Amino acid sequence: MEDRKSNKYPEDDETGDVIAMYQTLEQFLKSEEFEEDLKKVLEKSNPKYLDILEKRRRDIERTDHGIVIAGEISSGKSTLVNKITGKKILNSGNLESPATVCKLRNSDRVKIIVEHTSGKIEEIDLNDKCDPNTKEGQRILKKTLKELTSSEENRSYRTVEIDLPIPFLKGNTMIVDTPGIGGSEEATEKMMDYLPNALSFVFVINVSNAGGMQKDRLPEILKKLICLKLDDDMPCFDPKDVIFITNKWDIIEEDDSDSEEEDQKTKTWKKTLSDIKSQWLKVDERNIFRLNLKEVLPGKENPSVEQFEEFQKVFMPCIEKAKHARVTVHLSFLRELLENAAKNVNARLQLDQQSEESQIELTNTHIKELEELKEKCSKLT
Repeated sequence: MEDRKSNKYPEDDETGDVIAMYQTLEQFLKSEEFEEDLKKVLEKSNPKYLDILEKRRRDIERTDHGIVIAGEISSGKSTLVNKITGKKILNSGNLESPATVCKLRNSDRVKIIVEHTSGKIEEIDLNDKCDPNTKEGQRILKKTLKELTSSEENRSYRTVEIDLPIPFLKGNTMIVDTPGIGGSEEATEKMMDYLPNALSFVFVINVSNAGGMQKDRLPEILKKLICLKLDDDMPCFDPKDVIFITNKWDIIEEDDSDSEEEDQKTKTWKKTLSDIKSQWLKVDERNIFRLNLKEVLPGKENPSVEQFEEFQKVFMPCIEKAKHARVTVHLSFLRELLENAAKNVNARLQLDQQSEESQIELTNTHIKELEELKEKCSKLT
């Protein structure tokens, strides 16, 4: 067993600095040094600033942040993750949807980390037992994961993390495979609870299932995301980065008639586009892809392979963006709030013609710390 918090990742120091800045700023704004009338003035420029400050701090304190793969059960989520990583380690196919959240993280060592709902952490070290770059190594990983994510015991699991070499996953960024909507209520709840951790999303839609956008399924996730964003519970999530993969077009029957009417696939495509755009107003049509994931194979040339390559051109920049997205977003918020607080303090001091050197010094210290941290982040991005 290992203390998960002891693990270090490249951006841990920067994240720790931002957390410390939040804590210091919270203490300052709640202290008697920041007088009640100044708090009222700040409330006008930054409504509910203390509530938002607390939410932002909780967000940066989360150890998880990644690109979440979501969709209905058996839509092809796990297959997509396997295609992205180039490793067949997640179980795919009908009724193979994971019953818990599965996180893939880049690591020099191969291991699986299970987090129980009680908070207990268990580690399975597979570094000397399998090479994930070989078929046999992937088979061992796949078998171990199937036992962990498909058994009755996993009801007590909050997440299952798979650590292995995935070089394109920068820093602490992860790819997260979630339980399918439409599966068990418990598995769906785990997926919904994980949503606030996401920096971005890839939604996989099974177009053979009534167009894949049933009102009681995928749109439920989209509505939840909108609510979380409006409530400032997902400050680092950019709605414009959402990607949609429409999958399983091969199951839709071809129309062999000579009728001038549109064939079934064309009708389905138009309806799917219309449904996505109506449910997610921020969507960029260039982020909607049409393919059969099972046709995406190494060395093959077909429309699905071409679409997958176009998908990767959009997906990989999202991975790169996620590397420092949280630190950058939180620094921007801190700087705006701190500047407004400093303006209020300075205006009050000038109005009362007071020196209050200690208050000025404290404010300048906060601003200096923030500028130094921002400069550090700029060098990293």
